[in-house]
Amino acid sequence: MATYSTPAYNSANYQADRPSYRDSLVDKILDFHKKTLGAATDLAVDVATGTGIFARQLQRGFTKVIGTDISENMLESARKADTESEIEYVQSPAESLDFLKDHSVDVITVATGAHWIEVEKFVAEAKRVLKPTGSLVIFGYPGFAHFVDYPQCDKMLKDYGLGDDKLGSYWDAGRELLVAGYRRYHQAFVDNNWSDIFRRIYPDTFEKEESKQIQPIIGDGPVVMDFQVTWRTLLAFLKTWSTLAIYHKKFPERENAADVIVREMMAAAGATDIDEKLNVEWEEVLLMAHPPSQ
Repeated sequence: MATYSTPAYNSANYQADRPSYRDSLVDKILDFHKKTLGAATDLAVDVATGTGIFARQLQRGFTKVIGTDISENMLESARKADTESEIEYVQSPAESLDFLKDHSVDVITVATGAHWIEVEKFVAEAKRVLKPTGSLVIFGYPGFAHFVDYPQCDKMLKDYGLGDDKLGSYWDAGRELLVAGYRRYHQAFVDNNWSDIFRRIYPDTFEKEESKQIQPIIGDGPVVMDFQVTWRTLLAFLKTWSTLAIYHKKFPERENAADVIVREMMAAAGATDIDEKLNVEWEEVLLMAHPPSQ
């Protein structure tokens, strides 16, 4: 079970300090989905919904939205943040959506959560519940970025998150799928005859893919992320990382590692104002596909 799913994880901070997604992302998903003749917008299911951030954004495009998560703790925060909508929140593992009938769902989305899911089992389950005209949409952000005005900070942040001497050794299993731009899902779609596969990354800072079968499109701008930050809000975001909670469970006596890295990045940038607005290009990936013929 991922740390985000445990009762001890602070889901309220996750809800408050995680980024939202671009409103136009819903339009991009709908454009892709509606290219299939007969595609409907009756039901969208946001899998691994967490605190319901993207489920709420989906409402304007679908008659009904369901958000699922394995963590009741996360879902409770989703319900508290969403007292006025008709979103239905269901505790369920992504790999076993037993409450859904075969071929009953128009669109499944997974917003920065697909790396915590068993790839092959989930792809098979998505095929079961999606209508033949349905779409599976997976997207996310690893949390790394290009600091346009302070490029010296790019490597510092990535080393902080991935370095074995920093937080890299403390991620739950699965994180590597997102860092690699969800290429394993792309390969699973190819292997299982999904159609119209579209994978887009931005910027071109992900590890290069050697297989010609699953080359991504390199975007010329963001389509997923909508996250403007200052040093202060960057710090709050870094404190939501599950690896940080695991790290400090092992080293409770140490200064918070997020405080340390933001202080070091500000020093490297020559920055003194913690509320300075930063020009940041966040790494992101968007993957969409239609299920194989039945």
